[in-house]
Amino acid sequence: MPNVCHFIRKNSQLRASFINNQIVNHIGYKPYIVHRVKREKLFDGGFADFKKLYKILDLSTEESKIEKLLYAVPKILSNIQCNKIQNFIEENQIQIAHFHYGTDCGVFFPFTKRINIPSVVSFYGYDCSSFPKFMMGNGKKYLSNRVFKRVTKVIAMSPDMKKDLLELGCPEEKIIVHYFGSDCKKFYLPQKQFDNKEIVTILNLGSLVPKKGQLFLLKSIAEIAKKGITNFRLRIIGTGILEKELKAYIHHHNLSRFVEFVGAIPYGNNELLREYHNADIFVHPSVIDSNGEKEGIPGTIVEAMSAALPVISTYHAGIPYIITNKVTGILVNEHDVEALTNALIELINNSELRKLIGLAGQRYAIENLDLIKKEIELEQIYQQIIL
Repeated sequence: MPNVCHFIRKNSQLRASFINNQIVNHIGYKPYIVHRVKREKLFDGGFADFKKLYKILDLSTEESKIEKLLYAVPKILSNIQCNKIQNFIEENQIQIAHFHYGTDCGVFFPFTKRINIPSVVSFYGYDCSSFPKFMMGNGKKYLSNRVFKRVTKVIAMSPDMKKDLLELGCPEEKIIVHYFGSDCKKFYLPQKQFDNKEIVTILNLGSLVPKKGQLFLLKSIAEIAKKGITNFRLRIIGTGILEKELKAYIHHHNLSRFVEFVGAIPYGNNELLREYHNADIFVHPSVIDSNGEKEGIPGTIVEAMSAALPVISTYHAGIPYIITNKVTGILVNEHDVEALTNALIELINNSELRKLIGLAGQRYAIENLDLIKKEIELEQIYQQIIL
């Protein structure tokens, strides 16, 4: 069985479900892991559990003051650290390196300058949207010099992301469009009930940060309430920097009876599955934030589709590539409060439409977006590069 080494900046990124899933679900490859720093903060990096034991190289072990400084300022490795990685690769007969996040791939410079095995880097969103503008465009130079020139292939999550990478100067022949998939079977609900309910439950799940669009969503909830519609409740799952602002908006607009903050729930556990299965509508209104940061393809959307929830989202980044409007979900323009309000009201009032869209989205997710199918595609990419 060939061996692949996954490179992440910090060990807590193993809690990110989209990275975690790619590592623990390998079929024909044995995974190894290298990380630069160690973080133990609760929920730092994500909400998934990482229980499997793999051989891991922790570069923060016994690091010198100079190595700490190199990480803090120019974000590079020392020669000693580069040698440690090279020894780790040789000792474990690693055949391909997989870097996660374009920004974090650059942290492993200058090792990436001298890497002697094939390599891929997966971009996920901010690393090719807001980061290139960092420090008056130095982020773009960083990606060009430390990433695009050094790796064998660059994985874009969607055609939209490929377009962003091309605009940043990544050679087109290096780009492969590949979505890593979600664990659809984990969230699959075979007999979803779409009966008329006295109270319709709307679910929003994600970090409370600007690009997730929760403030946009609350503006629509306020409009629904103004229209005298009261037969719904919104449950918001997650934590983040906007929590106080969102709660203040709810208080100011007297929305407390309609909105409940659940807090963070670990990825994939029974409580989270119950939230998906008990909900009637899923809404994820992604927006480009003030720094230009975009999403890739939010995994929660695919999870909700797998649970047969009708999804309302936006024409944002890779989302239109997995949702066909009025077929497998409903899409509105970013920040279009009226359109989002109307879409929510339409689904609140129409259980048959919820069923039609929910089941169509579920079929599409299971057939096209499942993690295992995408893992097979990823390993085929590895094999093509190795050969």
